[in-house]
Amino acid sequence: MKVLAILSPREGTDIRSAIASHAVEELRALWQLYREGTVREMYSPGGPGAILILETASPATARSLLGQLPLLANQVMALELIELRPFAALQMLFAGDRT
Repeated sequence: MKVLAILSPREGTDIRSAIASHAVEELRALWQLYREGTVREMYSPGGPGAILILETASPATARSLLGQLPLLANQVMALELIELRPFAALQMLFAGDRT
């Protein structure tokens, strides 16, 4: 299943300092998840944080795996997970079409 993960800075955190102190560990851990095929895509939101697309068995699995990233484990970042499902609404266009 595809899971969208949004990592954003926690309120009240000196984000630049916190990221700098964990950057190498964070990137190594993220690279490992990418090499394993768990993290499929990585994007920047244009500032501190990350947008990740994961392939996992469940959102709970995604939360467990990402929870090991240093910035999440040390409460620097907050995590939001969204399960991505196929977009099925287009079938409404053909609901009355019998051809």
